[in-house]
Amino acid sequence: MELFARRGFHAVGIDDIGAAAGVTGPAVYRHFPSKEAILRELCNTAMTELLNGARRAADAGSPRSVLDGLIVMHAGFAAHNRRLIGVYVREHRALSTASLRALRRRQREYEGFWVDALRQVRSDVDPARARGTVTAVLSLLYSAAHMPADLDDTAVESLLADAAAVLLNSPAAPSARAIPQPPR
Repeated sequence: MELFARRGFHAVGIDDIGAAAGVTGPAVYRHFPSKEAILRELCNTAMTELLNGARRAADAGSPRSVLDGLIVMHAGFAAHNRRLIGVYVREHRALSTASLRALRRRQREYEGFWVDALRQVRSDVDPARARGTVTAVLSLLYSAAHMPADLDDTAVESLLADAAAVLLNSPAAPSARAIPQPPR
């Protein structure tokens, strides 16, 4: 994870991974069939944690408690696992087509928790806007990977949770036609 986070998936060789683990490169193949399998495991680990957290949040009771629980859970996970989130966000595209398809199914399941909770809390938000809002909020939460290193995890968690809550609770924006356009 550290190597992928620092250098990127494609810049890391199996010998680099072995050296970081204190073994030869080929010894890595005793544990993983390929470098891509390592990346798949990292991405699945992140998504499994998020899905498990979403399921726990969904049991919180009221729709407001569910939505608040999702915010706190994701902000906390992202802040305390910045390198893993960075690998997940930046490198998942290197997965094989089949692995990427499976990951995307799990991502849609996760996003569904957010969309359902948002729509239950905000009756003024139609399905398309709810999906768009959730996409924006999740992008914001994944930005933990890019936060300044001098911000500690608690500060990042608070900053992300506060920003996500503001976005999720703000009134629906007017349509683009209602926004004044600058003169040409």
